[in-house]
Amino acid sequence: MGLGARLDDIRGEAAGDGVSVTVDLHGKLVGLEFDRSAFTLRPDDLARVVRRLAEAATEDALAQGTAVVAEVAPAWWSDGQRTSSSNAVR
Repeated sequence: MGLGARLDDIRGEAAGDGVSVTVDLHGKLVGLEFDRSAFTLRPDDLARVVRRLAEAATEDALAQGTAVVAEVAPAWWSDGQRTSSSNAVR
């Protein structure tokens, strides 16, 4: 499987308080499930839970994406030196 396909397949997930959230690598919501206990929450509390879980799922997806890219990137990229163009491999 190529790099693009591997990145496209990434899904971040988080669950809690009767809610399960799934996002893609970009943080786009691709799955949202509720069990009965979620509906006992007040609407504003339920919205807060969904936002919190979406953020956690996005962090999960980004961590997975970073791991995939690190497998094919030059060693300096994963050493935290990728922010400076002076560190580019020539």
